[in-house]
Amino acid sequence: MKKRILLSMVSFFVMATSWASLLEAYQIYVTGANAKTNGTAELTLNMKNRNAINMWECTLVLPEGVTFQSATLITARIPDGFNAEFSAVDNGDGTVSFTCEGEVGVGIPGTDGAIATVTVAIGDITPGDVIVTVKDTKLTEPNGTINEDKKGQREFTWTLEQGEQQGIEGDLNGDEKVDIADAVAVLDVMARDGNDPEADLNKDGKVDIADFVAVLEIMAAQ
Repeated sequence: MKKRILLSMVSFFVMATSWASLLEAYQIYVTGANAKTNGTAELTLNMKNRNAINMWECTLVLPEGVTFQSATLITARIPDGFNAEFSAVDNGDGTVSFTCEGEVGVGIPGTDGAIATVTVAIGDITPGDVIVTVKDTKLTEPNGTINEDKKGQREFTWTLEQGEQQGIEGDLNGDEKVDIADAVAVLDVMARDGNDPEADLNKDGKVDIADFVAVLEIMAAQ
């Protein structure tokens, strides 16, 4: 009886280990260093594949306040003759769809490593931990076999620190609001030499009536 129980436990352990190995065999996941708000930063897409891969696809879900800027394919893992066709499409809803496909019959060898860098802009959001998610992963082998990430989606906890605070547009006197005092400040600059970059709201190189109107428009939109 003890021997039978022991064999059952061993079999269960082997099955659990095999399942865990299968679960981790094909995946795309995100890594990245701590970043600051009100700036840009880079995230890295990494791919783990047991067999050679001819095409990889995934969707990146960015947290609110973080927007996609650009993406660059990392070629270190790509073999000669792969001739990668890489695309990153901003879907406009906080998600980015990635696709990379090579020549028929040519594959990226099975290993674990970086495949692309993603540049994002981080807005004036509350510092702290946010979640970046990779989902809808598909890794296609040269023979056409499609492998999906058995976990479904993978989350990365990204720490955002406080970056340089951005001022309020049109707040020329620094009282954290835009009112008639700021419109008067524009007139004061115009009455002097018209040279004040902060009062040049339309960035045309001079302070004039257009900037005065810009302050009024900001006031009206509040």
